[in-house]
Amino acid sequence: MLDDGIYGLSFESRAAGADETPAWGEGLAMLRDGRILGSDPHGGVFTGSYRYDAERGEAVVAVRLAVPPDGVLLTGYEAGPDGTFVDVTGRFSPSKPVSAAVIDVAGMPMTVELRFVGPLPLN
Repeated sequence: MLDDGIYGLSFESRAAGADETPAWGEGLAMLRDGRILGSDPHGGVFTGSYRYDAERGEAVVAVRLAVPPDGVLLTGYEAGPDGTFVDVTGRFSPSKPVSAAVIDVAGMPMTVELRFVGPLPLN
């Protein structure tokens, strides 16, 4: 189970290309009561939900990523002049302090790591 709180995110993907050099990025997310809100420093914003699958012992995450106009994802996917939305799902084993998964983002694999930073304030 993922705890409610603030999470640091690390992303890594081997972008489509001749040398397949890994590209990486970071973001921040808040998880509370089954909801997710997060962003990255390049203007990507994602919202969604998470739940615990007790049978498999995994956290199931589903988010919609809003990619800004002319944004390019680490996977090489280009949003175009109007920007776009990308639906992303993944399953994370709730190991601590870091939980990782390889997810499909617009047809390309991306490794995502969740690092628990701290709890949310009670108010």
